[in-house]
Amino acid sequence: MRKTLRGLVPYKVTSEQDDVIRLDNNEAYTSLLSYLDFSELEQTLLNRYPAESTEALIEAYSKFSGFPVENVLAGNGSDECITLICQYALDPGDHVIVLEPDFSMYEKNARVMGAEVTTIQLNEDFTLPLDKIKAEIERLNPKLLLLSNPNNPTGRLYENEEIEALIGAMKQAGGLLILDEAYIDFAGESAFAKQVLDYENLLILRTASKALGMAALRLGFMIANDRIIEGITAVKPPYNVNTVSAQMGTQLLKKPELLDQFLIMQLAQIAELEEIMKEFAGRVPGAVLYPSSTNFYLVKMEGAQDLAEFLYERKIKIRYFGKGSFKAVRISAGTAEEHAKLKEALMNWSDK
Repeated sequence: MRKTLRGLVPYKVTSEQDDVIRLDNNEAYTSLLSYLDFSELEQTLLNRYPAESTEALIEAYSKFSGFPVENVLAGNGSDECITLICQYALDPGDHVIVLEPDFSMYEKNARVMGAEVTTIQLNEDFTLPLDKIKAEIERLNPKLLLLSNPNNPTGRLYENEEIEALIGAMKQAGGLLILDEAYIDFAGESAFAKQVLDYENLLILRTASKALGMAALRLGFMIANDRIIEGITAVKPPYNVNTVSAQMGTQLLKKPELLDQFLIMQLAQIAELEEIMKEFAGRVPGAVLYPSSTNFYLVKMEGAQDLAEFLYERKIKIRYFGKGSFKAVRISAGTAEEHAKLKEALMNWSDK
């Protein structure tokens, strides 16, 4: 094993029984499979590489999102997009800045490339320590600064002016800001969507796995100016998105009215979850429910691990975070029926 890989911990994914309520992965609460025309898939040429279907996918995403087709690259989920960005930008020994907490795959991919990763803690209320980040950018001249906005796992949406300041600081340092907008659909339109091509050093990540409800298809997208897209294309594998995923994704992206209505339905469930979580947090001494611009809520509390285990025994799976003195649970929005079971279990735990 390479020295740079030592100490890396596998990102373990476990399967669950069908009767377990999954509120741990921030997925859409229902499937859009019934809206697909499978007669189109019956004509799929499994013996052919997926170049043409990928082109159709990017064209469909371009029309859906408004990004120019020539400035979009598709990946096998945002995970592959992050990998490609690190392959494109990083030499061994380069500096990378990530935040804590944030999506763990940023740091992992940077370390795989042999980069030196500096982790900056968010403020106690999960706002950006802007001055500290800018100071570290000036000190290190990092090649990459990666952050999710809204943040995963906190749910916080950062101020536009803060992101602007970081873009400017990274430009001064000669590096790229990677703005992962996996959850932006829940927060409203991104202030940077229409401006991304005007920046020399901004790359936006989007995914079909959250608000678009296509997590099983593993479809991610990179949006950037011509120079960055050309550079990443040089390292991207030629057939990285499989034909079946591309065709299914293309079909759904061609139904913007359906996806808009699906988002509205999810927002209603998120609002319902918020009420449940407010009531629960109010019953737990010292619990802090953080504001969220996503489809999940984070609660800092004593007994977080016990709560996660208590719910799992009742076939409700949530996400537990326990690092140092920080103990919290993250719970994703589900169906009305799932929320009813969740609420009952939360109230039972709080009555213990």
